[in-house]
Amino acid sequence: MKTKLPFIFLLLPALFFAQAPINDFFSIPMSSYAIVESTPEIDQSASGGGLTWNFTNLTSTGTNLDIYTAPTAGELATYPGTTEVLSISADNKIYSKDISDVLSLTGIAAPDVDLNYINDNAYIGTFPLNFGYSNTDTVGGTFSSAFASGTFTGTVNATVDAYGTLNMNDVGEGTYSGNITRLKVVQNLTLSISSPFPINAPATQTSYYYYDNSNNNLVFRSNTIEVALAGINETVLESFLTNPLSTPNNVLVTNAFTVVPNPVGDVLNMQFNQNETIHSITLMDMSGRQVLSVNDNITSISVSHLQIGMYLAKITTDKGVYTKKFLKK
Repeated sequence: MKTKLPFIFLLLPALFFAQAPINDFFSIPMSSYAIVESTPEIDQSASGGGLTWNFTNLTSTGTNLDIYTAPTAGELATYPGTTEVLSISADNKIYSKDISDVLSLTGIAAPDVDLNYINDNAYIGTFPLNFGYSNTDTVGGTFSSAFASGTFTGTVNATVDAYGTLNMNDVGEGTYSGNITRLKVVQNLTLSISSPFPINAPATQTSYYYYDNSNNNLVFRSNTIEVALAGINETVLESFLTNPLSTPNNVLVTNAFTVVPNPVGDVLNMQFNQNETIHSITLMDMSGRQVLSVNDNITSISVSHLQIGMYLAKITTDKGVYTKKFLKK
């Protein structure tokens, strides 16, 4: 027995820092985030497994609320193929296309610059994503900003590059310490301006997303935009506060749950990677209002009575609690 103990102890770090699949790129609808600053600056440069991040000098400067909606006719005309719009604030929107968990960005609207991936969408991945995932995709489209407008080309690289323990100080809803898996997204773009004379300006956007392994909540995110020619070098840090739709912290969600098809017509079908017994199905609109509740072990449910728009499915099974956004068409 004694000869086995060292081997068992060697396994413990891997168990404590184990990564979990990232089931969804975006936050849970109605998630509230504190906009934070840090002195000294946080260090996100390390990648790999078993890391520890101590973001314990955060100071709140405001809050943001994640609101999801279906695209309007005007937004669809501007950003073709969009199925979902995330409004982080009045001036910040992310347009995306999610078809059967294949996620691409179709546009980004921000105070400094608007990107429209009308020529080549920014493919992020087919969810769920696991540690070690990496993909580089070409992108292209048009941009507009206060200093100029034109076209852009470049690449987007999405990598699940790290997992470990994240510690954060209290910025409004208590301290946080948990095991997370991180997604890093880097866009390297060339902004091209033709008038009054040709200019090619390099631009870089680097984003980090930290997902709690126990419930897949997006608990911290950072975004840095650099456009040297325009004098833009800005970083926004956000720390998760609360969400009325969150799953319990003690629920371990490790298996993929898929809504098919998505967008949904008259019938919502649910698929799991393994056999699970469903205890309840709750559907909510993006304001958190419950629109349907079923306590039965069924994998298909009629949604023909629902109006067109975005909804959230919350499924409780014998293995955990799952949440998934879907678009009713």
